[in-house]
Amino acid sequence: MASHPMGSGSAMPPSEWHASASVYTRSQLMACLRAGVIALVLLGILALIVLF
Repeated sequence: MASHPMGSGSAMPPSEWHASASVYTRSQLMACLRAGVIALVLLGILALIVLF
């Protein structure tokens, strides 16, 4: 396996690391929020099936 050196000679400057990390965190948060909403909807449907 190839290893990539992490040092001052890397391709992206630190400011771009923070920008890409922020975008990744936002998309990850949106995905988790969407998954939570879907889980709650499915749980509600399951509760309706069980109760009625």
